[in-house]
Amino acid sequence: MNCFSALVLFCLRALLPRTVVLALALLSSWGGLHAGQLQFENATVSTTIDGKVSRDIVTLPFRWDLQYPGLAGSAVLEFEFMAGQLPQSPVGLYFPKLGSAYVVSLNGVVIGRDGDLLVSGGQDTGKAPRLMPVNAELIKPHNILRIQLRADSGRKAGVSAVVIDEWGKVSALFDEYRLWRVGVPGAIAAAHACLAVLSVLLWWWSGRARLDGAGAQPIFLFSAVALFCWALRLTDSIWETPPLPWPLWGAVPVLGLGIWGCCCAHVCMVVAKWDDRPWATAFRLWLVAILLSGLVFVPWGLIGAHPALLTIWYAVLGLTLLAFSVGLAKHSMGSGGNAGGRLLSGAVLLSVCIGLLDLLRMRTHAGVADVALLYYASIVFGLILAITTFQYARTNRQVSPKAHQAA
Repeated sequence: MNCFSALVLFCLRALLPRTVVLALALLSSWGGLHAGQLQFENATVSTTIDGKVSRDIVTLPFRWDLQYPGLAGSAVLEFEFMAGQLPQSPVGLYFPKLGSAYVVSLNGVVIGRDGDLLVSGGQDTGKAPRLMPVNAELIKPHNILRIQLRADSGRKAGVSAVVIDEWGKVSALFDEYRLWRVGVPGAIAAAHACLAVLSVLLWWWSGRARLDGAGAQPIFLFSAVALFCWALRLTDSIWETPPLPWPLWGAVPVLGLGIWGCCCAHVCMVVAKWDDRPWATAFRLWLVAILLSGLVFVPWGLIGAHPALLTIWYAVLGLTLLAFSVGLAKHSMGSGGNAGGRLLSGAVLLSVCIGLLDLLRMRTHAGVADVALLYYASIVFGLILAITTFQYARTNRQVSPKAHQAA
């Protein structure tokens, strides 16, 4: 086993178990439920869409985009509970998700607010959990908890769960979930950004260091673009106030995901030495066509309130990369494959499958969480992509001087 294989295997053994544990912890902590907590399951909701008001009984989680696809509006949820259901010690309210903007009141007194209920497309408070202390003086024998929401179309607005418990317990839940929801994706985004900068530097340096005059190696540049776009996608998942209003900004991370996937596919083709295959040019043109179509369908789906267009574009991209990753895995397991290709093909196939699972979960009622598991699995894929790219380029630099001397 060479140094490259040993390094990758060491990183996998160190990161893969933690990634699995992290994902399981994220899913299990989504509702934030433990024995003895007061958890609301049903609520009376009053929604306003285009001036039309309707009332209904809903079961949490309340996910706006699933119930009102392509529409924006507002909602008021009311919960009732008795004082005897609460512990005697100071209590707090914990919301794993609450957005796009909110005002929370208990018995007519506001206890928490964030974002502007009247200005759509602004701050998205649903990208981080919320924690609110409850003044004991506000608690009465019969209590009404009221949540006012601004719901922007396509931003996964709603309420995932409402938990009331002792302050120490809800604080621990809040800290744990905030670590998984905000801290870890932020750290992964920073790591991808650093690797992207390193790839750009190596791309520039490779053109100056080569003795055969062939210029810089494009694989570094494609790797840098992929890493940067994924860092942008991760940053958007925790960025409550983007630089552009919604839904204009919404197209940026979606297209970033597409560029990430297509650049990764190109890097894999180079590593697998598929550049000269008869179908290589046609496949690259197909990837370019997907990206160009995204410039039309993604803004149209978000701005024009046609979420089905966005889902179709996601599905075409995902299925294309799935077919490619299956072919890459089959090739890498053959006699012409190597350790780096096998690890990269496995990481690609795993990432594509997780991405398609995320698409299914977020477009159906199959899961209550709306956090992409691909965000967490990407730490393994990004590391393997960077190491494989650097190893491939190093091998080529070793071959080039020999070819230059032979000439």
